[in-house]
Amino acid sequence: MRRSLGAATLVLILVAAQGCGMTTPRNFRKIQHPAPMVRARALSLGDRRPGAQVVPALVGRLDDPDPVVRLAAHEELKQRTGQDFGYLPWEEEPERRAAVERWREWLGGKPPAAVPAPTPQHQPTTQIRRTIRK
Repeated sequence: MRRSLGAATLVLILVAAQGCGMTTPRNFRKIQHPAPMVRARALSLGDRRPGAQVVPALVGRLDDPDPVVRLAAHEELKQRTGQDFGYLPWEEEPERRAAVERWREWLGGKPPAAVPAPTPQHQPTTQIRRTIRK
C-alpha cells in the first residue's frame, strides 16, 4: 500500500510539473541537474544507454536528497533489474542506508545481505481469521 501510494504521488507530481513550465529534460545526463523534478524526470531517459552506464547512476540517485528523485530511481531500477532489496525511498536516511548498501553490493557482483522480512502492521488475530473464513 505504501509503495503504491508513493508511486501515485510521483506520477501526480510529474504530471503537475509538466504543466508548470518546468524544464523538461531531453536526456539522461540531466540526472545531475540542480532541480529535483528535472533529475527525477531524466531518470527514465536512460533506456537507449547500456545498463552498465545507467544502473550505477540510478543506484547513485538512491541517496538523492529529494524523495521524488529517490522514488523515480528505485522504480527505474526495479523495472530494469527486477530487484528491490527492501529499499523504501521515503524512509529517513538511516533506514535507507542498509538497502542502498545491498544495491551497491549487488552492483559490485557480491551477493547482497539478506533483505529483512517486512513486519506486518495489522496482522488479523486467529479469532478474526476464523470469522472471515465462515
